[in-house]
Amino acid sequence: MQTVVDLSRLRHNIRRIRATLGNGFCAVVKADAYGHGLAAAGYIEPLVDCFLAATADEAIALASIVKRPILALGGDIEPYLRACESNIIPTVTDANQLTALLRSGRKCFSVAVNTGMNRLGASESKLAEIAELCKLLNVKPWSVYSHLYGGIASAAAQSAEFERLTADGLWQSRRHLYCSCALALAGAGVNLYDMTRCGIAMYGYAEGLDICMKVRAKIVAISRVQAGEHIGYGDYTLDRDAVIATVRIGYADGLRRCDKQLYLRVRGNMCPVIGVPCMDYCMIDVSGIPCRVGEYAYLISEKSDTEYLAKCYGTIIYEVLTGFNGRAERVYV
Repeated sequence: MQTVVDLSRLRHNIRRIRATLGNGFCAVVKADAYGHGLAAAGYIEPLVDCFLAATADEAIALASIVKRPILALGGDIEPYLRACESNIIPTVTDANQLTALLRSGRKCFSVAVNTGMNRLGASESKLAEIAELCKLLNVKPWSVYSHLYGGIASAAAQSAEFERLTADGLWQSRRHLYCSCALALAGAGVNLYDMTRCGIAMYGYAEGLDICMKVRAKIVAISRVQAGEHIGYGDYTLDRDAVIATVRIGYADGLRRCDKQLYLRVRGNMCPVIGVPCMDYCMIDVSGIPCRVGEYAYLISEKSDTEYLAKCYGTIIYEVLTGFNGRAERVYV
């Protein structure tokens, strides 16, 4: 199986987003860049102001690729108390974390603020303690940020809370609240702050932007199968004669088993998956399509394919994209 990433589309999306929003751009490349591969960061570094990683391992791996600042989300700061790359900026959510970080010799940090999501982030009282420590030690955060829990639906209320909590001048050097949903608010007189953390839109999943990744696998066998014969595991049998292609993609590769009809595209034709996907293969009906062994069948070739998969799986596009990992060969074009 291959994930084929079009870098020109990725760069084009970033330029369009930046032109629309007009503020700083933080490229979200956590979770292996949403399945597009962390290496993609090296191809877009000149176009962005910084990157965002979720874990210390991600941040350290990213630091071997890029030199721009890497914002690391909060939680466990212990990995950052040891020597690691200077362009990694850990997040703190209380004064104890900040104290430990400063004692380790690290001077650059960000502060996450809780504005209603109640996942991570400093409460009002903890934020006051962080502010007191910052002023005592004469240090300032690299950035201050919060997370929207409901996208545009919660944006107004959370923005008001963010404004209130970060009114002190200490917090106003680099504030960021919005993710890709900022595109829907651009031009509406909304304060988008100093920077936008852009993930899903950067990869093309927003209006007017192009998806950057296609997912494909090779046809490894083609058979003529008669009505009444079994296909794959279980008790599935054909109700008519058919030409069946075996494709080298299964649930271990991200093609999940579900009770909805799945498709792969062959030469632009939507070919139904027959039976249930195996761990390493799936079978599709290619009757009437002049395909051959060695050519590719596409699980994702356009945005609607990803949307359809998410609907079939009963999940969101993010989960579909991050599910392509492990055995996938990544190809950059």
